[in-house]
Amino acid sequence: MDLRDAAQQLYTVLPRDFTAERAALSRKAKDAGDKDVAKKIAGLAKPAASAWAVNILAVHKPEVIDGVARFGASLRDAQAESDTEAFRELSQHRQGQLTSAVHAAKDLAHELGAPLSAAAAADVEQTFRAAMADAGAARAVSTGRLVRALSGNGFDPVDLTGAIAAGGPEDAIDAGFDAGETVPSKGQVAKKQAAKEPSAGTAPRPAHEPREQATSLAERRAAKRAAARKEAQDHFASADRVARDTEEAASKAWDVVKELASRRSGVEAEIRDLKKRLAALEAHLIGITRDAESAEADKKVAVRAATEHRRTADQAQRRVDRLS
Repeated sequence: MDLRDAAQQLYTVLPRDFTAERAALSRKAKDAGDKDVAKKIAGLAKPAASAWAVNILAVHKPEVIDGVARFGASLRDAQAESDTEAFRELSQHRQGQLTSAVHAAKDLAHELGAPLSAAAAADVEQTFRAAMADAGAARAVSTGRLVRALSGNGFDPVDLTGAIAAGGPEDAIDAGFDAGETVPSKGQVAKKQAAKEPSAGTAPRPAHEPREQATSLAERRAAKRAAARKEAQDHFASADRVARDTEEAASKAWDVVKELASRRSGVEAEIRDLKKRLAALEAHLIGITRDAESAEADKKVAVRAATEHRRTADQAQRRVDRLS
């Protein structure tokens, strides 16, 4: 059994099943004769709730993770190229993109039977924010083996130490850069390649063509801005659809809550009425019981009196019989 495959399977199971699943995978590796792998599996740390939520998105809804990564790449490109207009436009939609991704994580966690707490949801947002700011963090959230939440200040590389279970150099490789190297943006990659290689079939441009170079640069920037704008509009359209769907779901949920609250109020009112009726009946029962006890006493007195009077009448009858 491969450690990475085991971790890939382990880090998306429900949090409550993690310990049992880890033990089962470790035992399976040991039974297969892979004692070293079994030991490493047994040593895998349980992911934080926020990390688990990101992992299940990476497995069940990778388009959400991809959306966050692409949006972050556009932001970093605009910043690297000092494209203030594109950066400002994208920044205006950043919170909407984050909110949409967090809602997707919360909904999926709820569907799987492990709802996220408010604190865990906040950590999910912090992790996605770090993934937007740093290419390495974006790579980490896409692995599906995240152990802890990520955080970044937007300037320094995100600390990924111990963040990925069963991590290896390939988890940090992007666009041909080494694992220890800071991963540059796509715009920086394009600039490096353009500086190193002339276009196929085209001779290098002489340095004495400043007007043509300026025009080409302006066209490239305009094209990049148009592409970034379209990508941002696509992200907005997607986020807006998700927002409308979730708002509709929230409205329906609110209607259900109101209906149940009304029914509950009706049942509670009925219970109060029944309690009042029961109290009145209990009071009436007490009165009837008291009257019954009094009637029983009167009955006993009446029976004794009737018995005495019958005895007297019988004696008188016997005297009449003797005198006849």
